[in-house]
Amino acid sequence: MSQNLHGEIYTLLRRVGHSLRSFLFPTLICCLVVAAEASVFGAVFRNPRAENASAQFAALASSSEKPETSSYKWNVEGRELPLLELSADEMAREFDQSLVYSVDGFDFPVFKALSFDEQEGRYLLPIVSRASREIHFVDFVRENTANTYVSVDGTNIRLVDNGTLKTFRLPSGARYLFVRYPDGEFRCATIKTAGGLTVNLLYAANGLTLRGMVDSIGRSVTFNYGKDGIQSVTQTWMANSAGQARTWTVGDQAENQIAARFAHSSTGLKSMPANAVKHEYTAEMAASDKLLAQIFGGPNAVVGANGFEPRGLGASYPLYRGDVIGDDGRLRLGHLSHAMHLYGSADGRGDSPIYIPAGFTSHSPEPSPTDAAVLFYYPRLGNFTDVTLAVFHVADFHINYEGDRVRIGNIGGMGGSTPLYRHSHIDFYRGNVSLPSASQRAALRIDPALVFAPRADQAKF
Repeated sequence: MSQNLHGEIYTLLRRVGHSLRSFLFPTLICCLVVAAEASVFGAVFRNPRAENASAQFAALASSSEKPETSSYKWNVEGRELPLLELSADEMAREFDQSLVYSVDGFDFPVFKALSFDEQEGRYLLPIVSRASREIHFVDFVRENTANTYVSVDGTNIRLVDNGTLKTFRLPSGARYLFVRYPDGEFRCATIKTAGGLTVNLLYAANGLTLRGMVDSIGRSVTFNYGKDGIQSVTQTWMANSAGQARTWTVGDQAENQIAARFAHSSTGLKSMPANAVKHEYTAEMAASDKLLAQIFGGPNAVVGANGFEPRGLGASYPLYRGDVIGDDGRLRLGHLSHAMHLYGSADGRGDSPIYIPAGFTSHSPEPSPTDAAVLFYYPRLGNFTDVTLAVFHVADFHINYEGDRVRIGNIGGMGGSTPLYRHSHIDFYRGNVSLPSASQRAALRIDPALVFAPRADQAKF
């Protein structure tokens, strides 16, 4: 097994162009891990609407209906064709939002990371229903085998989860492998088709940007980025023993020539989940974020604290990270449902000092070893009493009083910095608590927008 895998990797390295080589290392690590995949392992639970969903997706899986017309298809069988057969010389904008891999009655959005249910501490697999063309988040329940789970909506997808590697096995035999990247998100690293073809997805070192794909017979796809996202797609392949290469431009084409799978924000290239609770970034949210930036950051700082990230972040970074409604009708909390991100500039790349309000009576002696988190206890903070403030990713930690604020360091400490952005994550917890585990935080969090809301009677407890 290891000899065959070594030979495959060697062949890939020779065939893939120099422009992709710098992105192969993280993906090749994933491939090596697959060799031991028999012991893989998530944390997911039952969906009360499983019986109704089961009938719906069983019908989809058995249907021969083709997905709605799009401007590409995957050439899984045609070995002398490019990996993606593109139907036009110019691809429409939002190509990244519409690129899906279709199998077993549903479409898997290639650029979409796993969704994380903050309240219940579990990961959900996003798929696109062919019936509604909306995102459906697949829930799972534990099977008899340890660390193995099965979907409860009738798709019959199985999950094995070893923490940093999550493998989803489809009824047809196809598999999706997701790996945790430095920003904490799980993104698809490998697609294994039922016919035995392997497609490796190649990311920038920080995992935020999907740079391309390469399959096990040496075909490659490169996504060429500009300031507004993907500007062109270049493919290489072999035909009649000769190398082939071609580039397709993205943009300057009617939007209806490519099927957009998601609702889009006013930023144009960013997607909004169809089940988002908040669909608009309002003037009140902007005013709240501006106030929080003035309290906690430097002169150019920006904050995302109302479920939305700042609009100026790169196109590959999600815009909405707030509450969503699950298929079972339950509210699920997002990463920024009751938390905030502090950035040094509108594009997320700038630096900023971190300030906190004066008035705390105790604090951590030093940042935590993993996320560089520092805790501060306040008898009263803003509109609330008995509050613990947790500041994550603190660099250059120190305590320096500057008027009614206290400088504690800079953003971008351990776990909060990549070549594309640097930030600090800030939580507000009820009570005088030590740093809670990730699964405990949702129950303790206070919405930062309420802590400093203009009306003090909005948020007492």
